[in-house]
Amino acid sequence: MNTPMQFRPAITFLLTLLLSPALVQAQDGPPRDNPYDVIGKVFQPFWSVLLAATNSPNKACILTMEITEVTGRLPAQMVGATLHAAVQFPDKVRLQAPVMGETITVCRNGDDVWAIPGAKVEFLLNQFKVKPGRTPKSKTPLYLPITAQQAIFLPAIFTVARADVAEVETLNGEEVRVITAGLMPELAKATKAEGFQARMWVGPGYIPRKMEVKQPDFTAVVVIRELSFGPALKDSTWQPPEGVTDVYRTSADMLDAVLFVVMNSLKMNEGDQPWMNAK
Repeated sequence: MNTPMQFRPAITFLLTLLLSPALVQAQDGPPRDNPYDVIGKVFQPFWSVLLAATNSPNKACILTMEITEVTGRLPAQMVGATLHAAVQFPDKVRLQAPVMGETITVCRNGDDVWAIPGAKVEFLLNQFKVKPGRTPKSKTPLYLPITAQQAIFLPAIFTVARADVAEVETLNGEEVRVITAGLMPELAKATKAEGFQARMWVGPGYIPRKMEVKQPDFTAVVVIRELSFGPALKDSTWQPPEGVTDVYRTSADMLDAVLFVVMNSLKMNEGDQPWMNAK
């Protein structure tokens, strides 16, 4: 992405919303309850994957999502990029993304991070002059700036547009609830995100189908293609494929930096020089 540091919270926000379980309860149609309750029910089930040990048996999630639209400072090459992600509590995450004509895989397995093809990942790390520092130590798959206790109050940080109306649309032949929200004014001002807006399309069972994130200088739309939850993934998920020797290896505190250079290079070619625009 011509995806400066400010876009990292948007990526985290999207991944967080998309890592929700297949079903919370049976529904005949889209959720029509209070929008803050809908947001809470979309978020709540994935805490056992991203934030804390809970009584839920589901500790792992896999998903496939496609970037279908970008505007503003985000490069048009990103459109059509399909990302495959897997997460498992407490310390495993894997992302596959298209970069420079092939699929790059980044994986955290406990205290270790590996990526393939290693030579290409190392090339990107050397080219990007701006990238995150070391990831704060965390007993969760990804570092998130909230705790499990704080997550309970997460819906309260949003200001929902037309909160008194249950807006419903048809998406791919299915009726979905549409919720549009920004940050509450005090938080938006404190974080210099007054222009932030998110829109979420929610299907029956509080399943997120589509997400749109807007900032004053860009828009990004992501569609969820596949989503499944379970107790755990195969151990081989977190290891390089057998026989592959071109593997870049580093420690878990470099996860943010490796993910940053990959996400900023989605569907790019070397001639696009994505490292020149990252901030």
